[in-house]
Amino acid sequence: MQEVEVRITSVCPPGGQGGIRAYASATIGGCFGVRGIKIVEGGRDGLFVSMPSRKTVDGYSEVCFPVTAEFREQLYGKVLGAYRQVMREVQTAAVQGYGSPPPGPGEEAGYVQMQ
Repeated sequence: MQEVEVRITSVCPPGGQGGIRAYASATIGGCFGVRGIKIVEGGRDGLFVSMPSRKTVDGYSEVCFPVTAEFREQLYGKVLGAYRQVMREVQTAAVQGYGSPPPGPGEEAGYVQMQ
C-alpha cells in the first residue's frame, strides 16, 4: 500500500455548488500530488469522492484516477476520513464558540481556516 496524505483545502456549505461539500489535495508516496479532489453529496452512502476531471465532447473525463480497486478504496477512504475529521473539528469549534461575543472590527464571523 502506498503512503497517502490528504488535506482538506476548503469546505462548502451544504446545498450549494452542485452538491460539492469540500475540496481536497492528496500526496501519494511522498512524490505525486493531486489537487482538485471533490467530496460530493449523493450516491449510496451520502458522500462520494470525485477525482479531478475535464469537460469533453461526451461529458467529463477524469484527469487522474486510481488504477486498482485496492488503491481506490485506500485513497477514497483517506479523503472521506479527512473530511469527516475536519467536520468534527468545525462542529467542536462551533460548540465551544457558542455564546462568545460577536466578532470585533476587522474580524470575520464564521471563518474556519484549514491547514
